[in-house]
Amino acid sequence: MRKAFDRILNWITRAATVVMIFMTCVIFCITIVTVFTRYILNFVPSWSEEVPRYLLVWITYLGAALAVKHKEHISLDFFFNLMPLRARQVGHLLLNGLVAIVGVIMVIYGIGLVNHFGDDLMESIPVKNFWFYLAMPISGAMMVLYIVQDTWKGILGLGGNQEVESSDVVPI
Repeated sequence: MRKAFDRILNWITRAATVVMIFMTCVIFCITIVTVFTRYILNFVPSWSEEVPRYLLVWITYLGAALAVKHKEHISLDFFFNLMPLRARQVGHLLLNGLVAIVGVIMVIYGIGLVNHFGDDLMESIPVKNFWFYLAMPISGAMMVLYIVQDTWKGILGLGGNQEVESSDVVPI
């Protein structure tokens, strides 16, 4: 069961990475087209600022979730490494709980944003804001799933004397 869960999360991670790379390429292309049309054709598409901004929001939210997966968020390594191994393991689980709470808050409030503002149209393109606000609950759900995976591994490792790298200890 755990291996299937790990495979699903690995697939989600790869998919999110591909989506982020694609969105980054789209932002690059839109920027090139906008510079060309502005300085050569003396015309700026009305959507050329809004679409990259929305894509950047998606990249940010997906990147935050992947940072939880890879434990790349800001950490307190110096103080954490002064603690004995068992205290670090327990602290790791407590910090995972805090990150999970943040993820749950993102899901709850993100769904509220989607429900409340999702039917509004974006400023310059005829697309509903549903797609814009969906980034928050998806990112929060991904964070919770990654924390569940990491916490499960942490609980299984609680009984052992396995030394964990400092970057693997503090997920925030």
